[in-house]
Amino acid sequence: MTRKTVRRAAGPAILLALIAVATWPLTVGGRIIARGDLLLYFYPLRDFAAQAVREGRLPLWNPYTFMGAPFLANSQAGFFYPFNLLLAWLPADQAIAWQIPLHLAIAGLGAWLLARKGFGLRPRGALVSGLAFGLGGYLGAQVEHINQVQALAWLPLMVLCALRLVETAAAGDRRAGLRHALRLAVLIALQAFAGHTQSLYISLLTVGLAAVLRIALAGRSAWRARPVALTVLLVAGAGVLGGLLAAAQLLPTLELSGQSARAGGLPLNEVGSFSWRPWVAARALLPTLGDPLFPEYVFTLGFSGLGLALAGVILPGRDGGARSGRAFGLLLFGVGVVLALGIATPLFNVLYRFLPGFNLFRAQARWLIMAALGASVLIGRGAEALSDPATPRRWRVLGLAWLGVLGVIVAGLVLGARLSPEAEYRGLPAPAIVQAWVALAAMASLLIGLGVFAPRARAGVALAFPIVLGIELLLTAQGQPYTRTSDRGALTDLRPATTHLLVEYEQRGAQGRVLALSGLFFDPGDLPEQRLIYASALGADGFYDRIIAAKHKEILSPNLSLYYRLPSLDGYDGGLLPLRRYVDYVSAFVAREKGGTLDGRLRETLNGVPAERWLDATATRFVIADKTADVFIDGVYYDLLFTAPLAARAEIALRPYASTSLGIVLAAPPGTTRLPFTATVAGADGAPRIVAGLALSPTFATRLDLGGRHTPLTLTLETPTGSALRALTSIDASDGTFLSQALGGEQDLRLVYSGDVKIYENAHAAPRAFVQAADGARRPVDLHDDSPERVRVSVPSGAGGQLVLRDACYPGWVASVDGREVAISCVDGFFRGIDLPAGAQDVVFRYAPGVVNAGLILSLLALLAVAIIGRRVAAR
Repeated sequence: MTRKTVRRAAGPAILLALIAVATWPLTVGGRIIARGDLLLYFYPLRDFAAQAVREGRLPLWNPYTFMGAPFLANSQAGFFYPFNLLLAWLPADQAIAWQIPLHLAIAGLGAWLLARKGFGLRPRGALVSGLAFGLGGYLGAQVEHINQVQALAWLPLMVLCALRLVETAAAGDRRAGLRHALRLAVLIALQAFAGHTQSLYISLLTVGLAAVLRIALAGRSAWRARPVALTVLLVAGAGVLGGLLAAAQLLPTLELSGQSARAGGLPLNEVGSFSWRPWVAARALLPTLGDPLFPEYVFTLGFSGLGLALAGVILPGRDGGARSGRAFGLLLFGVGVVLALGIATPLFNVLYRFLPGFNLFRAQARWLIMAALGASVLIGRGAEALSDPATPRRWRVLGLAWLGVLGVIVAGLVLGARLSPEAEYRGLPAPAIVQAWVALAAMASLLIGLGVFAPRARAGVALAFPIVLGIELLLTAQGQPYTRTSDRGALTDLRPATTHLLVEYEQRGAQGRVLALSGLFFDPGDLPEQRLIYASALGADGFYDRIIAAKHKEILSPNLSLYYRLPSLDGYDGGLLPLRRYVDYVSAFVAREKGGTLDGRLRETLNGVPAERWLDATATRFVIADKTADVFIDGVYYDLLFTAPLAARAEIALRPYASTSLGIVLAAPPGTTRLPFTATVAGADGAPRIVAGLALSPTFATRLDLGGRHTPLTLTLETPTGSALRALTSIDASDGTFLSQALGGEQDLRLVYSGDVKIYENAHAAPRAFVQAADGARRPVDLHDDSPERVRVSVPSGAGGQLVLRDACYPGWVASVDGREVAISCVDGFFRGIDLPAGAQDVVFRYAPGVVNAGLILSLLALLAVAIIGRRVAAR
């Protein structure tokens, strides 16, 4: 290996080494990120997709969330993304853990190559540029949205291809221009397959902006009609070809977008949500170092990065003309910051009304990726310009500008802390963080000061600044999400409540869905044991994440039902799902704020257990609830989930339990402090016992003495109008035991599991499929071959009417009756139904979307075209 080769490889090697050091907990450390969207969304998605890859099939449909929803069409699943396919043999959490450093490395190397080939920076400047982008704050802060990182990692290479395309088109080199267009098309397809449409949208606009700037700076030779036409033709062709390459994903996604709750765009307030907050801008530029800043707002450049970017703007460099890194960096940085501020600028309303596609996405702060790429070029240019000749005046301007930047940062920190309308950002971060910032600012100030006042030290400053930046970026990494890790068991360890449900479904063949109502306001019963085993090894943050993950698993938070393959009424997406039909249907029994949206997560909007008719309509069998609203009174537990309204006289059936007393908790009409009642207790072991009682506020709790140890079977209460029964518990004082008599309300739910949470079973759960006869009677049917894309139903002889399958109605589902295809209608606006002739016996529902086959054919044809054109271009 020659010395020249070593020097060329040194920059990428250093870049890769630093990324490996920053992300080691996820690789050699064997840890995972066990929180947020990775835990609740991407691990279930990728696990379901990876299973399909290993089984050699396409995962077209997901029956486990939202009462059924398209899976492959949901672009966020990223099924066709090459790295997802290559790593499908790994468990989903480990595959994602390795993909994070992999894509940070792709991003860093892409920025390095952009600096070298796009702007002609020398090795040192290119290395610094790669570090600033790959290890910078913005990209690393997004790793919990793994598809966003996967897509954005290709942005620098896309920009490079666009810049080279413009250059070669201006020079009249159609062969080279076509080669760069093919590369750009492949990169566009990769972004589309990665599955974050907003990142693709931002990237395409960034590429367009970069191309226009390169044309504008290229001089008159590039403004002639022929070069401009060739450039437009190649860029447009690259976009079209990229779309065709990704047609296998884009066509099903396009169909889904028409059925989505987001079809037609989002309202103005939602599009403006998560705009970059002006009052956090100053702290967002600095290393977080544990500062609890919302990840969408993180834009860490660091003090050394800011100093180098300032040098890249002020000091002269060797780049210029069409290849001006200064102009490119300033344009992208300025446009990215303005767009990220979203609703804080008047431009937002204009773009919302007139820019196609702008109203489809939330989180305007994500435009910061454009600013991050621009800043990385300025930082690389600054690192190079420090070693180039510059007049003393330029250095003095740099010094004064640096003082100005420090002043703006201090003012931004102070004013932001005082004026922030968000409570979490009022006040400065912890003193230790502020002290670290002061030290880092002092280090950068010292280097700039040496450059201003000690010209002979400038060579040393040029060498030291990149080293200081690397150190600061490694310190920044310690506050990034990819270093806050937990053990794999945080995801894979089973919880008792989940185990109970798995047994019910897998071993006992339970049918119907699960609805979770529980929040996270409880502590796991094994918290002391987990603290003893894991706390010291995982650290405070990792242990906290493990406990929160345990709670999520216990209550089956969306979308963990997909991970465990348990059918749920609920779901969570935030992208193209849920379906518009789902939102319209569940809105009938779920309250939502005026003007708000419903994207699943029903436990956050449900005020209690839905009425019996809704549980039946959705084929809900199990309900999960926590015990945070329940009470212990005199050492006895009372389940307060349900409220049973009492008529003047009401009879309640009891589960048999030998008891010496019955504990009851009543609810009185408003303004009542004394609640008299009469109770009649009857059982098989003696005459009914009549007890007159008085329940007093505030608890309205009392005990009915049974006069010995008996087994009551019924309780009849006579109470004033407007009263209700909140809880009922059988108590055996002889041994101190008790049994909570779950009321079940009108729903007739029976308590079947009690641990950290409670699981109730619908005692009369409605079937998922039935025949609605003409006389209104429902006749049961048998489900066979119940797989995601195929459901077979056996119908009793002579059962004509309407067959209803309480799964989501969606284009692409076809039905056949005894081998003859029939039309599917959407029953109640959401479920699948067919007209069933008398005598029919066998019904098959099959999901066979034609857009998937069409997309696959187009993708294969486009891939073939790329191979043929690429070979011919290379052969000339």
